[in-house]
Amino acid sequence: MTGRDLPNEDSVVRHAKQTQIRDGRLDGSAFLLKDGEQGLSVNWLDCFRGQSKSQQLNEVRRLIRLTLRHSHRFAELNVGETRERIGGGLDGIRFVHSPLDADAEFEADPSHSEILGLPPGSAPEAQLMGDVIARCVRNIHPATEA
Repeated sequence: MTGRDLPNEDSVVRHAKQTQIRDGRLDGSAFLLKDGEQGLSVNWLDCFRGQSKSQQLNEVRRLIRLTLRHSHRFAELNVGETRERIGGGLDGIRFVHSPLDADAEFEADPSHSEILGLPPGSAPEAQLMGDVIARCVRNIHPATEA
């Protein structure tokens, strides 16, 4: 399914650092593109079909190419709900499957995906879009196992 849109009923998680969490909620800054980025990196939980949510999160933890800390979190978004909520303010928002191949350092990550169509992080509307996405967060999960 590489390069194809994720189904509306599926969920993704976005990694967030402690500095992007305020009063137990994610700040819109967790959903801003960095300079030069075309898409916002997320992990598609339903890539691991037939597994429990806990197992899906453990697979993401195992395969993600970031250093996870106890203070980090995963913000869970429903694809369709998020697309619908920000669709009115932004045309062309897409959740696209973009798996990562294995290399000398990492295993392949079949869950890696991207949110495409967001404004550049420095654009005036970027923070507003980040805040809208933050309000779509269904659950916040620890980024490391307890």
